Amino acid sequence: MKNFRAPAVPLIAVDPMFSLWSAADRLTDDTTRHWSGVRQFLNGIINIDGTVYSFLGTANPVNRRYHTGYPAMTQISCEIRPMTTVYVFEEAGVRLTLEFVTPLILDDLMLMSRPVSYMNYSIGFTDGQTHQCRLYLGVSGEFCVNEPYQSVSWGETQQSVFFTSGTDNMLKQCGDDHRIEWGSLHIVAPETEHIAMPLYRMLTKVRRESVGDRLFYHNYMYYPSPNMENMGPTELEKDTFYRVDEVWPTLVFTLDIDKEYSNTVIFAYDDVKSIQYFGENLDAYWKKDGKTFDEVLAEGIREREAVTAKVRAFEEKLMTDAEKYGEKYQQILALSYRQVIAGHKLVCYKGEPLFFSKENFSNGSIGTVDVTYPSVPLFLLYEPALVKAMLEPVFELVYRGKWEYEFAPHDVGIYPLANGQNYGFIARHLAKRPNPIDSQMPIEECGNMILCVSAICKAEGSDEFFQKHKKLLIQWADYLAAAGFDPENQLCTDDFAGHLAHNCNLSVKAICALGAIADIIGESGVKYRSVAEDFAKKWLAAADDGDHYRLTFDKEGSWSMKYNMVWDKLLGLHLFPEETYKKETEWYKIKMQKYGLPLDSRCEYTKTDWEMWCAALSEDEELTEKIIDAMYAFLVETPDRVPFTDLHFTKEPRHRGFQARTVQGGLWIPILLDRWKEK
Repeated sequence: MKNFRAPAVPLIAVDPMFSLWSAADRLTDDTTRHWSGVRQFLNGIINIDGTVYSFLGTANPVNRRYHTGYPAMTQISCEIRPMTTVYVFEEAGVRLTLEFVTPLILDDLMLMSRPVSYMNYSIGFTDGQTHQCRLYLGVSGEFCVNEPYQSVSWGETQQSVFFTSGTDNMLKQCGDDHRIEWGSLHIVAPETEHIAMPLYRMLTKVRRESVGDRLFYHNYMYYPSPNMENMGPTELEKDTFYRVDEVWPTLVFTLDIDKEYSNTVIFAYDDVKSIQYFGENLDAYWKKDGKTFDEVLAEGIREREAVTAKVRAFEEKLMTDAEKYGEKYQQILALSYRQVIAGHKLVCYKGEPLFFSKENFSNGSIGTVDVTYPSVPLFLLYEPALVKAMLEPVFELVYRGKWEYEFAPHDVGIYPLANGQNYGFIARHLAKRPNPIDSQMPIEECGNMILCVSAICKAEGSDEFFQKHKKLLIQWADYLAAAGFDPENQLCTDDFAGHLAHNCNLSVKAICALGAIADIIGESGVKYRSVAEDFAKKWLAAADDGDHYRLTFDKEGSWSMKYNMVWDKLLGLHLFPEETYKKETEWYKIKMQKYGLPLDSRCEYTKTDWEMWCAALSEDEELTEKIIDAMYAFLVETPDRVPFTDLHFTKEPRHRGFQARTVQGGLWIPILLDRWKEK
């Protein structure tokens, strides 16, 4: 769907650290930014027959020097596909097409983990005339630092030019609003000339080349262009570190074009080591067979055309799978796909994959169980091995004796340090509330782990993964059997809404998890099936509130989304009668707002993943259409220019919190349900 107006548009999306977006309707309206909103600029400028235009981003660091900028090329279209974003510009008889491609192909883990992203570009003439064009691409050293007071140097290899911040800060810090501060950003730009200079000098260079040695304004003062003063060094020396906010170091690539032309710029990040796992620094998965960064970059260059073709084929498959639910749903999935996968880092541990999520702008945790839980529908559809790779670190945390409770943990650390759970530390130690129920999510995470393992078994048609972790899963099932029906005052995955006792939806999770584990175990699991059936029967009576079901067992007149109940349908557990789904469906239709279905009776905000789970639960076409329409309306109307948020208000199109999170993998659940019904 061309000219879909997204709140933010993915450009380069590889992992939580290497993730670049445009937060504007036109690519020239704002600087390019990391998903967290911090500037990491790419600056594209074109001189057409002596007149200068911008086509990519802006370059005006913190307004330290006045710069009028250049008129923008007219943006004709922007198309967002699952792994590709295409911009088309036209001006003065010239058409410029930019195609940003990140090959996050789920069934090819080596390719998916490759830290390489492409910007294909082409120049064409629309008026039948020949034009003299000069392209400029500026790439900032900001890509390699967390904060601009840090320093970078630049250098060259046989195939690339790069910025680096070294490895002194490698895997030393963790946090939510945190960017990479080690490693090297490599750029491959065939047939171009390059130079490293301060950003101010780049702007001067472009202007000088467009106006010659005539006088021109700069910072409200006249200077002859060859003799600019107080601008810092003309060029930056190799292997010399420069503080970013002092010179704004920029790699400038130039290319003269006088005919129709196409080529590719490749961006690749060498992070050396990717994740710290219980004190051990792990390599990215692409190093599994001993490849060096230079080798994998060479592969990326050599295989560009084949990779692009593979991307297009996989995108076509993704959109065909979503076709049943219409163009708006297809566009929602296209916007979320790169975000979901690039919210993870795929690494190798003892020859096997581990897939670590990052809780972007929700607390920075790594490997969070209740972030994995909503994200799995996408991965169950196209690569179930990645769900196992998400869960293995959680099991390992317990096996290593780093978890003291009988219920399941919440996470394995704070990104990128997976050294042990941090969630709940403040409540337990600083606020002096040692009761684990106060600071953890006992029923939530036990249910999540069991349901995710059950889903893997169904997707693979094998109980092998369950058998590997059977003892621990049985322990968590026993916990649910003892405490799961009527939860104590505790948190669930919707922890932003606060503690809640007698949570009906959380009770549903426990019931479905018990039914799921009974289903895997078979005849010897009859006791869990019996408990699940008994709980479900009691639930239907205790949660009933006439024409809907309650938020909590003890609060008449309350209500909530019962998104956890979708597992009863997905796994074919048959614990709740069809009338239960229909009753909830009709209530949701009554409660729908312009921009979504509220999470529950306490609030006016929604969670996009849970909305889609409710649509799948009901399989009611009217409700599904209402939810998709409301989600689409939010995306095209919100003034908040952030990557696809999963938490926003329903009466006005405003972002409440969270952005660029992996949970949007849950938006694939209607397709997953359709697929599993066919089995």
